[in-house]
Amino acid sequence: MPTHDLTKMRLTAGLSMNLEVAAGEGKRYTGTLIGLVPGRTVLVSTPMLGEQRPLLLRKEQAMVCRFFSHKVACAFRSQVVHLCTTPMHYMHLGWPSQVEVGTIRNSERVTANLQIAIVNQSDTSWERTHGAIVDLSTSGARLESIEPVGAIGAEILISGKVVVGHVSRLISIQALIVAELGKFELANSTAAYGIEFKFISDLDFLALQAVVNGQIAKAGGRG
Repeated sequence: MPTHDLTKMRLTAGLSMNLEVAAGEGKRYTGTLIGLVPGRTVLVSTPMLGEQRPLLLRKEQAMVCRFFSHKVACAFRSQVVHLCTTPMHYMHLGWPSQVEVGTIRNSERVTANLQIAIVNQSDTSWERTHGAIVDLSTSGARLESIEPVGAIGAEILISGKVVVGHVSRLISIQALIVAELGKFELANSTAAYGIEFKFISDLDFLALQAVVNGQIAKAGGRG
């Protein structure tokens, strides 16, 4: 897998990170990048558990940090250098020697049933409607709607709630209609489209990737 220098990646504060205690149970927690001191430390918020309790960590604890940068999956290994409790719970992680990067495969597509609202941003004469994403990848989807929403080439905004485990997130995605489809999979559909995602925030992309990975894992378990 290719590697990058973290100094050259130009990460910004607020980036969501998945944190895993190395040699632990494989459970991942969510933290937020606070800042970088190049060559010295990575400042990350300490994951919070129920009742606003910080994840119990210790100095020199080995950690694996995963995140998305420009739709690319990245990961590095580090260790806790210092734990802080004010003005919030955060930690200093040792500067990683390298960051592994790997592009998510666009071809991985899974069955889904995500209820969404749809707005045509290219032509406001089309009324806002509702529908569902019936299959999904991290680069596009098959969309079915209660009412037609636009023609090929139209830019649309889709929004809906994604549930991953016990966490739900409202996501919004700007997409392009690239195909009109004739076959419907849902009983109340009157239109179906192939859409390509044009803009999605890093946090929404992370939620979407979690849905795709969860469906892949379920399919593997049934096999």
